[in-house]
Amino acid sequence: MTRSQILLRNQDVLAGLLFLVIAGIVAWGAHHLPMGSGVRMGPGMFPMILCGLLAFLGLLTLVEGLRSATPENATAPLAWGRMLVICGSGVFFALTLAPLGLPAAIFGTVLIAASASRQFRLVPGLGLAALAAVVGWLIFAEALGLPFRLVGPWLQFGGAA
Repeated sequence: MTRSQILLRNQDVLAGLLFLVIAGIVAWGAHHLPMGSGVRMGPGMFPMILCGLLAFLGLLTLVEGLRSATPENATAPLAWGRMLVICGSGVFFALTLAPLGLPAAIFGTVLIAASASRQFRLVPGLGLAALAAVVGWLIFAEALGLPFRLVGPWLQFGGAA
């Protein structure tokens, strides 16, 4: 294993890089807000202070990862396919919530996300998806009163009038 592979499989190096990227994105998004002064802080001061702290922690984590990276503490390669399936399940939920209704969207989302596991089995996956759909409906639509459809327009079967 080369030194660059060891570094890219070190959790501290990856976490430090992630912290730095997040701090940079938020700082870039907040740079147009007025900073104000120390006595009268503007709306941009607090996000920039947090970005500075996050960037500092990111640098500390990155340096520690660079110092301690050895083949023994390298993690396994990332399972990109599984991560894409899980992210795709979130996209599925967003695209199907209105046309299918809440229970069907939750059912499909849970089933797709669960299929990313190596231990996935269809029957327990269907049971988990059904349970999540029922619990999701009971919590969000019934208990909280949020305006979700039980059955969306794609699943409604209307007879001829």
